[in-house]
Amino acid sequence: MAQSPRTILLIDADADRRGETARVIMSHDVSVLLASDLVTAQALVRHHRPSAVVIDAAFVKQADLREKLYIHGLNVDTPFIVLADEREPLAETSVPFGVISRPLTDAGMRSLLTIQGLPTVGETPPMVNQTPSAQPSLLYALPHEYRTPLTDIIGQASFLHGHASEVPVEDIREVTAEILSAARRLLRTTDNFLMYAQIETLSESPLHVDRMRQCTSREPSMIVYDAALQRALAHQRQSDLTVALDIEGIPLAIMEQHLDKIATELIDNALYYSRLGTPVSINATATSRDVVFTIRDHGVGMQEQELNQIGAYRQFRRQSQEQQGIGLGLIIAKRLVELHGGTFTVSSALGMGTSITFSIPRAA
Repeated sequence: MAQSPRTILLIDADADRRGETARVIMSHDVSVLLASDLVTAQALVRHHRPSAVVIDAAFVKQADLREKLYIHGLNVDTPFIVLADEREPLAETSVPFGVISRPLTDAGMRSLLTIQGLPTVGETPPMVNQTPSAQPSLLYALPHEYRTPLTDIIGQASFLHGHASEVPVEDIREVTAEILSAARRLLRTTDNFLMYAQIETLSESPLHVDRMRQCTSREPSMIVYDAALQRALAHQRQSDLTVALDIEGIPLAIMEQHLDKIATELIDNALYYSRLGTPVSINATATSRDVVFTIRDHGVGMQEQELNQIGAYRQFRRQSQEQQGIGLGLIIAKRLVELHGGTFTVSSALGMGTSITFSIPRAA
């Protein structure tokens, strides 16, 4: 399970104070998970991945608080923030945490969002200004790409290991399902890195590129349709998907596996970055030379700087949204299209959605 953007776990035993703090958090367009004790908090992190944990000062006395949340799946880099009265002494602890004055005010909430690295309401998400020479490499990104699913797997497996004799069968099914989900994400990340390396190697050889372009996909409409259906099922959004592929019987000059990869990555991105209930459309039309595909969503969109950076390995919105391989999947699709002699364009507006259009030459 990926970390939930703009979601805070609030642990406070005082019901009135907990409710008031929650109202301040939600007024800043941030979701809040409420827990009155550690057991409730553990149950919440098993199903959610909050972007921060806010605790009442009384809970600082529990030296193993973090560890007890980690083993239930909390990301190890999630910040902890303590709410405390200015005159309230805090228990001695070697564990680092941020401290914000209680009661939580709008100013305190802005500080909390800054600690999280998330934008405040109405603020443009921060972008890292990188020169081409400072672009992140695969070796730089690899540890983070593997860390999140491995943290999920270790956390859930540790829970089963420590409670094997007392966990009900249904809970075992639920936890093992989360382990399998994280393992599949890890496998997909591995596959994407291997494919990226393969593409970059092939691109250096004109002979290999020419051989790739001689391959043929006889029924591209079926390949794209099947990819769309699989991703829609995975996101449980079959009713949001519209597919119009007016290309039946038109072969394309591309390997079936490569066309499937392009469609899978781009459709998955469109579904992930748009809300349940908003439409995602996939269209294809044929010209005398090629077939033009368009994948359109009404999701979060991209900033102009992000659009300009498409062309090298990127991880967009790493601070505010989490999905393994999202930047890599996009560039794999783009590179495959270009290696097969097609074109690839992205049109997007922040908060309005994204439209990706790409073309693949028709087979001779």
